[in-house]
Amino acid sequence: MNSHSDTSTAPFWVDGDYDRDYASDGVSRYGAYVRDRLDTTFAECWDDGDSPAFRLAEFAAAAWRTATGPVMAPGYIRCHSRVLGAQVERSTWDGSLIASVSLVAPWPAELARSAGWRRGLSWRDWPTELRGEGHDFVHPSERDVTESPFLQASLALTFPVPLDRMPSAPAGPRRDVVGRARQTVQVLAAELNYIVRPVLDVLDGRRPR
Repeated sequence: MNSHSDTSTAPFWVDGDYDRDYASDGVSRYGAYVRDRLDTTFAECWDDGDSPAFRLAEFAAAAWRTATGPVMAPGYIRCHSRVLGAQVERSTWDGSLIASVSLVAPWPAELARSAGWRRGLSWRDWPTELRGEGHDFVHPSERDVTESPFLQASLALTFPVPLDRMPSAPAGPRRDVVGRARQTVQVLAAELNYIVRPVLDVLDGRRPR
């Protein structure tokens, strides 16, 4: 996942320019994906028997799922190259919203200091490739693995996402779903950045903000 020069330190951001420039309808790629999924991904958002908070969490999860891979490639939401994955789902415990984010991380200090576990092999960390103005983390290729083994460490962050700053969920599948979905994923990106960005700053050698 690539990072751009003006967003290179942000874990998540909306790529509105690409979304507009490559839209099949001339307006929004994301909007087209949302409309195509009103009866599938978004189908559970319109159940009148659910509470408003429950429907909002379900709508937010559906909006995020649609804005990211593998549904959209590239996604409407773009990610820093340290981000291996980011899911937003409604909790089956209480209906709240839960985020799960995995990040590329350095080796744990205990492993980095020790050579006993290496069995004489030249283990390598996450590989990187030059892309744009910087280097992005990538998975090793099959050829890479034939030449040396890799130990790829990662961090898993799991945390609640508040709903009080989200726009309300649409009342039905024909009630400005696209506009509300776009607003929702923008808020979600900001909420995830609030938690994830300080961790990313430390991993990249910056003072946490």
